[in-house]
Amino acid sequence: MLSDGQWTHLKPPIEACRPKGKNPPQDLRRNLSVILWRHQNRAK
Repeated sequence: MLSDGQWTHLKPPIEACRPKGKNPPQDLRRNLSVILWRHQNRAK
């Protein structure tokens, strides 16, 4: 869902605003792609 170029632009601001005390997801890009897919397809 996210191209390499899109991920290159999105990763720095996401990393900057993420809470530092929590365990990060193993694959942040995949998780974000799933969220965007669900929103785009109006899935519940």
